[in-house]
Amino acid sequence: MEVAEDIKWIKNVKRNNGEGWAYENAKVGNNFYLNWPTKMRGSAETPKTGEVIVLFQKPNLINGQRNRLVYLTHLVVPVSEDIHVDENSLKHRWCREVKLLAKAEPIQAIPNPGYYNFFKPNRGLTNPIINLGNRENLTVDEVKVDLWELFGEFFSDSLSSENLYGRLPAHMYEGSEGDKIVRAHILQELTRRNPAIVRRAKEEALKKGNGRIRCECCGFDFVAAYGLLGDRFIECHHKIHLNKGARITRIEDLALVCANCHRMLHRRKAEGGYHDVNSLQLILKEFII
Repeated sequence: MEVAEDIKWIKNVKRNNGEGWAYENAKVGNNFYLNWPTKMRGSAETPKTGEVIVLFQKPNLINGQRNRLVYLTHLVVPVSEDIHVDENSLKHRWCREVKLLAKAEPIQAIPNPGYYNFFKPNRGLTNPIINLGNRENLTVDEVKVDLWELFGEFFSDSLSSENLYGRLPAHMYEGSEGDKIVRAHILQELTRRNPAIVRRAKEEALKKGNGRIRCECCGFDFVAAYGLLGDRFIECHHKIHLNKGARITRIEDLALVCANCHRMLHRRKAEGGYHDVNSLQLILKEFII
């Protein structure tokens, strides 16, 4: 059973030189073939079976509009060491069979939170996760936990935290994060619970909102804007940053917010530090007519 600690690699992927989303039709829980550049067979051989690869991409256009953002889209894991040949791709000839653990749904659901730098791994090769830069001073282990959480609600059923921890009482759906001293133990035993916290937070919000979830900062309603496509969709913000040390995450430590507000909550203020939900609400009241 894969966990956050198994994230070893990060890889850029493209479709038609960025004219579409790569592997958009892959089904969570199923296998597909992941391609590597023809000149870099060794890069295709690098990941071992069971080592999780984070896929990211930056399509040229989204809904007809020029795109400037990087999106995290898939978590995959090789199921064998075999190298296959894709006869239909001259530039990306080598491929590996991988299992799709999680896929953003919709595909653009996980934009760069604003603190990751994708410059080093942006070459289509298999890059060690340490090459993913960040300006939050997160350790490699903290980055793994953060990435795992960003994909938290998009895992296959076989990895769902309800299945892993369903026997526990409600108050035990917690995850310990950020402990730099006992990192290995925490990652192995606790971080897998984090997706369950998000799901429970959404369930409570749905009950309070009569089946709708609105952004806690600006009140944006995805169903009102997107219809069924936006049903049950919202992003989850951890009120306490990962780099603040060890703690137990509970539902009250989470905020359900839209993508715009989520990015603003993670954007450093000119004087240092970050806004919280309350201070961002005050900004919105001041500038929105």
